Amino acid sequence: SCNPVEFDCTDAAGLSSVVGGGPVVVPCGTCLVYDLGAEATIGGLNIIGKLLVPTNYKSTLSTPFIFVQGELEMSDDRPISEDNTSMKIVLTGNTDVMFTPHEPVAGAAPLNAGEKPFLVAGGKLNIRGWDDVEGSGKTWTPILAMAEADRLYPNPIVGETAARTALPRLSNPTITCPNKIVHDFEGGVDFSVWKGGDGNILSYDEANGTLTATNLRLDSQGFRLDFTKLTKDCPITQDVTYLVTIRLKIEDPTLEDGAVSICETNNHKDHCPKLGRSIVKAEGKGWIYDKEVNLLPSSIGRNNEWFTFASEWTWNAVDLTDDVAQVFYLKNFKPGQIIHMDEFQFELPSPKAYAPVEDPCLELVVNGDAENADGRGWHHYPMWSGRTDRFIPTILEETVDGAVNKYWHIENRVWVGDSLRFHVNHQCFMLGSTYTVSLRARFTGKTHPVTYWFEIKGETTGGYKYNKPLYCPSQSAADGWVTCSGDFVVDEYYEFTSSPEIILVTQDENDSTGYVDWDFDDVSIKFKSGPAAGLEVGGSDAARWAVNSDVHITSSTLHGQDAQDGRVKAVSQKANGNVVLELENPITPVFSEKETPGYGVEIAVTSRNIKIIGEDDGTYNGGYLQVFHTPGVAQVIEGVEFFNMGQSSRKNRFAIQLLYNGNVEGTSISSNSIRKSNMRCISVDGTANATIASNVGAGIAGHCFYFDRISADNMVIDNLASNMNNRINWNNRIDGWDDYDADGFAIWSPFNHFIGNVAAGGHKRGFRYYLDWRTLGEDLINVGPNMRRNPIGTFKDNKAHSNFRQGFHLADFEQFFQFRDPENVPVFENLSAYRNREQGIYVMNCVHCEFNGGFLSDNQKGIEIRRSDGITLQDFVIQGQTELFKNYVTDNNSHKLCGHSGWTYEGIHMMGTLWRYGHLDPGFGIRVKNVVLSGFDKEKEYYDNCPSTEPIGFSTDTHYGGHFDYKTSFENVTVDDGRDIILDGCRAASYGYPDIAFNDIDGSLDPDKSASNGFLVTDQPYMTGLFGDSCKSTAGCMSYCAEICLGMVTFFTERFGTENYKLKVTDTASGLSIDIPGNVRTYNERWNTYAYDGGAERTFAASLPAGNYTAEFVDEFGNTVWPTYAEEQWAQAADCSGGVSIGDITVIKPAMDAATECVDMVRNGDSATRSDVTPWIHTKWYGEIVNELKPGEGIDGGNAIAMDRTYHWTGIAQNLNSMCTDAREGEWYEFSAWMKMTDANGNPSTNIDPNREWWRNQAPIMTITDRQYRDVSTKQHLYNAEHRNLAALARPYNNDEWGHIHGIFKMPTSPRLWF
Repeated sequence: SCNPVEFDCTDAAGLSSVVGGGPVVVPCGTCLVYDLGAEATIGGLNIIGKLLVPTNYKSTLSTPFIFVQGELEMSDDRPISEDNTSMKIVLTGNTDVMFTPHEPVAGAAPLNAGEKPFLVAGGKLNIRGWDDVEGSGKTWTPILAMAEADRLYPNPIVGETAARTALPRLSNPTITCPNKIVHDFEGGVDFSVWKGGDGNILSYDEANGTLTATNLRLDSQGFRLDFTKLTKDCPITQDVTYLVTIRLKIEDPTLEDGAVSICETNNHKDHCPKLGRSIVKAEGKGWIYDKEVNLLPSSIGRNNEWFTFASEWTWNAVDLTDDVAQVFYLKNFKPGQIIHMDEFQFELPSPKAYAPVEDPCLELVVNGDAENADGRGWHHYPMWSGRTDRFIPTILEETVDGAVNKYWHIENRVWVGDSLRFHVNHQCFMLGSTYTVSLRARFTGKTHPVTYWFEIKGETTGGYKYNKPLYCPSQSAADGWVTCSGDFVVDEYYEFTSSPEIILVTQDENDSTGYVDWDFDDVSIKFKSGPAAGLEVGGSDAARWAVNSDVHITSSTLHGQDAQDGRVKAVSQKANGNVVLELENPITPVFSEKETPGYGVEIAVTSRNIKIIGEDDGTYNGGYLQVFHTPGVAQVIEGVEFFNMGQSSRKNRFAIQLLYNGNVEGTSISSNSIRKSNMRCISVDGTANATIASNVGAGIAGHCFYFDRISADNMVIDNLASNMNNRINWNNRIDGWDDYDADGFAIWSPFNHFIGNVAAGGHKRGFRYYLDWRTLGEDLINVGPNMRRNPIGTFKDNKAHSNFRQGFHLADFEQFFQFRDPENVPVFENLSAYRNREQGIYVMNCVHCEFNGGFLSDNQKGIEIRRSDGITLQDFVIQGQTELFKNYVTDNNSHKLCGHSGWTYEGIHMMGTLWRYGHLDPGFGIRVKNVVLSGFDKEKEYYDNCPSTEPIGFSTDTHYGGHFDYKTSFENVTVDDGRDIILDGCRAASYGYPDIAFNDIDGSLDPDKSASNGFLVTDQPYMTGLFGDSCKSTAGCMSYCAEICLGMVTFFTERFGTENYKLKVTDTASGLSIDIPGNVRTYNERWNTYAYDGGAERTFAASLPAGNYTAEFVDEFGNTVWPTYAEEQWAQAADCSGGVSIGDITVIKPAMDAATECVDMVRNGDSATRSDVTPWIHTKWYGEIVNELKPGEGIDGGNAIAMDRTYHWTGIAQNLNSMCTDAREGEWYEFSAWMKMTDANGNPSTNIDPNREWWRNQAPIMTITDRQYRDVSTKQHLYNAEHRNLAALARPYNNDEWGHIHGIFKMPTSPRLWF
């Protein structure tokens, strides 16, 4: 090389010395010092020698490319702040750039580098914007607590949020008119203003202090109030609401006291009293101007009972021009009625009708408890009605336990939205603040239950919004008063431009059901907490975080899109050593370590003083930094902010990429910030021994951290991935890559080490391990064997939250098969997964994997285990949904758990059947030790959309064995469930697991906590009938059997003709017996008749303690029968001593005359009598239709069996009676069958040749398969042995005719045999 090992940059020339009109080149062997100005634009930069940027040098360099073939060095050591930005490199242009290496670089001679490249090919980066030295702090840290902002205190607006005062008197402007005029008749009546109307005479009831109208003959008679004198001296304010409240009692001599009035009976305003207003104009200026308000049937009182007539009045400009007289009149009474008035009150709304001006945003509902109204406590204002022709809110009172309580009443409803309505002060809705909505409600009038929601609606900057912050559960009339409450967080949907309307909307009501009458009380929208104005973090962690730095806060919900960004306004020190970061704008409250210790959210500083930015040209194609085919060079990229980097859906155009560099020991990609990347954060491909530490990725398209199949021995430590989006989809993906999944950490290699990382907000998953069955190298070329059997690196202390699917997706770990050593297996240590929309941990095809230590909370399923055997789960805390999280997602209107109605909610979601049955496989399902499960007993209270909630549940589609054989043991397991449910045995039985047996090693599952050990089994007589009083029924269709150890044996039998058989097991010592039903898999016809893998078998499984037993098959009548064959298979011994074992069971078979019953061994072989295809099975594993009956198409017109085949090994098959094969073993048998072969279109086959050797698969042969024990002393595993060419196609053969398959052979035998 022309470059020295170490450059001496003393007295080096400036870069400006080589800047000309085109690309700038730093010559080989030369060191130049960056000395360009604050803003510089060049035509490209090719560093062949060395470019040194002085520490903290401030400059913005715009360039279409940077090529590093020599060395680039820059550094910054100041506090992180946008004010301290030093070197900023902006990659520009959208034209491809060609790179030609100065010295050979593999794969680059020359290379199309595309647009906006920062390409390191053969060179070295030494960028240190955040040295990892003591006191430098962290790039991200947990939020310890929130400092909440106070509520708002907006200035009062007179007449809108504050009361008005009356105008001055005209006669003496220094005196203010009264706000309220009251005629309460306590001291008499001013008959100068009160009249009867149309000659009616009023009387004064001095004893009761009331005004009375009697001798009513006309509906125009009643009460008249002349308030002209008042208005002449105290003018009415134009366009302002005034309140009129009248207390009345109507006495109708024709009705009983308390009877319904004619107004309410007829339910029409024409039969109800009216309050009118007359305005008399000056002569020549108009006429008498009338306005009338009807008393509604829903508001009138019963006969001879006091009630309130409340109304609202305004005067416009016409009303107040040239008026000479103003009169109120009350009329439209039934002749003969006696009308009593106790009070007439005319007023401006008082301060009671408004929130307190000194604290208007503490409680947004005014008079929600109906206890402090205007109109001497009876006017509805500021409540209102949307249907003033049907009802207005009415205040009523009742006495409860000696105390008088007022409440709001609504009746005469005709629509679901007919309810109490009011407006609230929109100025109080501060983004991020939390309010509590609460009320009491009851209804009468109907018997059907009703639900309702609380709605806040109005115009916002984004259009009209209907917000529903509170849904109330169903209630009935018999429930009486029911309280409903909940919190909501103010988001952009609450940014109202004017005071929004509050309405309560019912469900379950329509014209057919009718509408109930509602009572409401204690209606409240009360301030609970302000937004997070400041965030408390560890002082040493935030050592370099300064004012005017950008921060990113991870999501508190099930989705990464709820992450938030902010900018630090101030940093203050606390006495405990922590610091509080005050943000420029408040954020929505988040979970901190204070509320959720160990699983709060994180905050990251995303500013860096050194920046590499892709120019925003309106596309999703920013810049990219790639270290290309540069082995043996230690790269240092630390403390750099990468913004708008990566190019959408373009191969190898990622924000940062190490591309097939081999061993780069000493490389550090650390403490960087990758923001708004168009394609990944850091991609490690074909590179080993790098350190990837303390990087932050936020707002990423595609995967954030990616490790290909060849990456190895990289240390991935303390990185944070947040808010991966789904901008990459199936249609715009890179062919062969799956960035449309957008995982936090996409891991394809087992060889790297992951410690202390956090994935917060993967579009699908947080961490996704997928180990391929092959090794794919660069450009996905197959370069090696199966990767699944390799040992994995360290994986511990990682956290995953807020991922839209799984927190951890761990698939295809088969290391056990490489070493066959239970100690040399994949180990996952101290995993934390919380607030993930589906599974916290999802395990697929994991063989002998250990999960040691962990915390799971608020996931749809804590851990789901699928197609995996030999799982150890220990030292875990597994929680269901916490109340804190339930309230948070409700308040924030965010995604909730139980996103689909079919999703069950479970702590451990496990298999019930082993996935692998080989003699070298683990042989057990799961061991659970030192685990606490809690919070799964809230059911519909928390999970209204879930069909069930259980601490432990089962998979619905992995019941391969037709019954439970997933060897399971528990030790020191605590299940905290108010229902005493550990699992739902009835639900499990419906999934295909009717015979569950959990080994409880230390008695920790015993509901009485008295057993030292036992088994939790399905609560059925065939599981508990031999144990006497040892078993006690528990919740969830289960039974706990104390102080026993159970072994399991399974008999596999013929599926057909055994539907009503049972296995009768008798304890020879006690004489007790149980009848065990058979079970089959309920798959489609193809699998139900498949000869292999138990598809065509019926299983009878017995879980028994040590002892001596007999076993016999019986039919529904109790007769001893034989199910064609009975293959005896023993499970691996339980993790206890004393279970039944091989040799303890004697199988009783029925008597049989082999000479007569074993002559013709084929069942349903004659086409002349064939009506269906049973008990024929097959060896065709593909397709949906297998054995088909073809009526009339058999030889001599019988009913044939047809099969559509593709492969030579597929054909129809049938089990043979094992009692016959045992009895006739070694005897000669003749096989005969007639077959016709056609092509797919039904034409005679032309490729049949009976004269070729049978192994060339040119003509049909008959093969017998028998099942043999690998070790007859254990009877745990069987294998298939084939006896081929026992019968063959006879000659001569005519392809247009039926061919004869014929052979003579000696009969073998085995536990199961089929041909």
